[in-house]
Amino acid sequence: MQAINDNRGFNFLAGIHGVPQFHCPHHQILFLPWHRAYIHYFEQFALDQNPAAAIPWWDWSSPIAHQSGLPASFRSVQGPPGQPNPLRRSRIDQTQSQPPLHRNTTRHPSDPSGLPTAADVQDALSRNQFQDFWLRVEDMHDQVHGWVGGDMGQIPTAAFDPIFYSHHCMIDRLWYIWQIKNGVNNIPSNLLNVSLIPFGVTVADVLDISHLGYEYAVTTTIP
Repeated sequence: MQAINDNRGFNFLAGIHGVPQFHCPHHQILFLPWHRAYIHYFEQFALDQNPAAAIPWWDWSSPIAHQSGLPASFRSVQGPPGQPNPLRRSRIDQTQSQPPLHRNTTRHPSDPSGLPTAADVQDALSRNQFQDFWLRVEDMHDQVHGWVGGDMGQIPTAAFDPIFYSHHCMIDRLWYIWQIKNGVNNIPSNLLNVSLIPFGVTVADVLDISHLGYEYAVTTTIP
């Protein structure tokens, strides 16, 4: 995907979130459904390249994360034999941004103790009103972006870092777990028919992940 230069490629898809398209809603009530649609949309293009592809979720609240920080699969310099690891960084090539961007992504992760904890996750999952849950989850979301630092710490470039997608799978997974307890349709009804641009779906279309064709494991984390 990083080698494809048209609208099937990583660079184009990352540009939906930040530069140059800036479709992402942050600190708005559409935060969870929009990012679910985005992750699902991104994964469809990954599946075009590899029918066995799936985006794993990064459990930054797990003991291994609090010991090692970033997963080894995103830290390793070497990828396939003789090739650099494509999960470690990505190229940003955006001629339409102001100013144009042509460089590799960077990270500056902090001490692992600065990641959200299992207690933080349980606190969010204990909220039984959607807005309370969403706000608490977005707080943890922001914390992780800032913790990774570099491009992940900036909305315009965050989605160009490959770990963005596993981070947002964790966010989506937390919403899924919350929905199991509180109901798939536990969301303000006036949001149901709102379009999630540019994906051609509404909020109602993304509420049930079984209708989107994926599911989450319960305990597996990225080693």
